[in-house]
Amino acid sequence: MSPSRRCSWYQHKKLMREEGFFNSDTNENYRGLIKRFQKEQGRLPSAKEHANLVADGTLKSIQSAIGELNGKKLEMQEQGRVVRKLVRQTNKDLLLIEEVRTALENTDFVLAENPVVLPEADQDTSMSMVVCLSDIHYGAHVDIPENYYDAQVAEYLLNDYANKIIALIEKNKVYSVDIVNLGDIVEHAYMRNQNLYDSEETLSEQIVHVTKLIINFIQKVRQHVELVTYRGIAGNHDRLQGDKNSNLNSDHAVNISNQIIKMWIELAGSDVEFVESDSYFTDINIQGWKFAFVHGDRNSLNKKSTLAELGEQYDRHYDAVLGGHLHRFSMLEVGDNRFQVTFGSIKGMDDYSKKLGAKSSRSQGIILANQEGFEIRKVKL
Repeated sequence: MSPSRRCSWYQHKKLMREEGFFNSDTNENYRGLIKRFQKEQGRLPSAKEHANLVADGTLKSIQSAIGELNGKKLEMQEQGRVVRKLVRQTNKDLLLIEEVRTALENTDFVLAENPVVLPEADQDTSMSMVVCLSDIHYGAHVDIPENYYDAQVAEYLLNDYANKIIALIEKNKVYSVDIVNLGDIVEHAYMRNQNLYDSEETLSEQIVHVTKLIINFIQKVRQHVELVTYRGIAGNHDRLQGDKNSNLNSDHAVNISNQIIKMWIELAGSDVEFVESDSYFTDINIQGWKFAFVHGDRNSLNKKSTLAELGEQYDRHYDAVLGGHLHRFSMLEVGDNRFQVTFGSIKGMDDYSKKLGAKSSRSQGIILANQEGFEIRKVKL
């Protein structure tokens, strides 16, 4: 029925035939017959009622048309917003790439050396080590009574940490080292409003300069042990956008840092092995023990079921899960010789952690493992 309440007799005949009635027609006699029948049954509206029905039908038709137009307009507006957002993000990405390229051109990286490290004749070389790097927050500037931190302090602390690792390597006769970066390598300038004032460098500078320090750390360890691997996962500060819900899995600073390290390994001729991993998770099997690694923002290490949940998710039995994020050392036994561990930060406390009442000392952590067992240690800085 049209808004004018006129019947299309051609359409009527077609519909009747589809229903199995073949005596419908479109001629005037048939139309008159139908109208007389409707009148006898009292189904024909009066002239006034017909006028009202026509007006009401026309109004609804207009409203429907306007609604469709508004819907299409809103759809076009939404599509326009999406396109404009993509253009803005593309421009930001291109700008970041250009800034990273410039920062790389202005940065000198250490030359790779691959010395042969021979064990002593009576040395037991059955010990492996996992070295964790957690929460460097390079680019942050902290100046409070309890702590001072800037780029120079970060460089000093990473060098100090490397020296302590070397001492542990020599003391425990370690023959292989797996370095695992647990994320938050940069402070970033977009996480919280506070970061806008507490960041020393642009994001691209933070990424390149902290990667240089990580490469220095890797090379220093490599000077004392032949078998070295490196892998890195991301933390919340590494996201290229502040909103975690708007990020792709690989849209983070650690991904860029990893690519630079891979490039250094290839171009410098290093024999350090780069191990690919998921953006926010990795695991290692050493000496028969299985360890999972997360940053800690997506998988809370305060929750006692996290180790079991990760084991179920990845269909593996893990002996421990290790992370950072909380900027403090803690070790929780959640099963028979099974642990959930958080390591501290290189950055140390700041105004934000003080406000949260989360004061703690600087620390990192390692795992020593052989066929007989494993030991998780805090390394104080």
